[in-house]
Amino acid sequence: MATIKKAATSKATAKDKLDKLYAKLVKQLGGSRKEIELRALTELAERLPEKGAVKPAPKPEPVEEPRTGGLPKRLYLLLDGRGLDGRGLPVEVIDLPATLGSSKRCSVWVNSPNIETRHLQITQDGSDWVLEDLHSAGGTFLGGERVQRHTIRHGEEFQLAGYLRMRTELR
Repeated sequence: MATIKKAATSKATAKDKLDKLYAKLVKQLGGSRKEIELRALTELAERLPEKGAVKPAPKPEPVEEPRTGGLPKRLYLLLDGRGLDGRGLPVEVIDLPATLGSSKRCSVWVNSPNIETRHLQITQDGSDWVLEDLHSAGGTFLGGERVQRHTIRHGEEFQLAGYLRMRTELR
């Protein structure tokens, strides 16, 4: 009898945790429980390797945002194409608006046919750094979702045109 009671309590606790998680996700993401389930399962399925495929290198864990006191935060972009070690080449964003693209006139020049001439632009909105995709064909993605305009946070990793990884650091 005690074993049955314990199993029922364990199921109730798991259900409570699941309900709390759903409530949090509905509040933060919007949408219904079914939409959240579909989104989570879709993202999980996209991350699974093909049968017999080589497992990709693990993503670096986001680093806690450093505190800078009263000074404005400086933005560094860590660019990492195929074959680099995962850390990337750091580039500080100085001129605003800063453009990233394959044109040599861009603030951040990327020598790749996959990257648009003017792929994205970075600006400041108050104390926030803002990334804006300039209607590129290959797109700018965060967590597998295409973004048009996004407030940059420390440690985020963007994918540009399915080729270039760009990690952000606020220092």
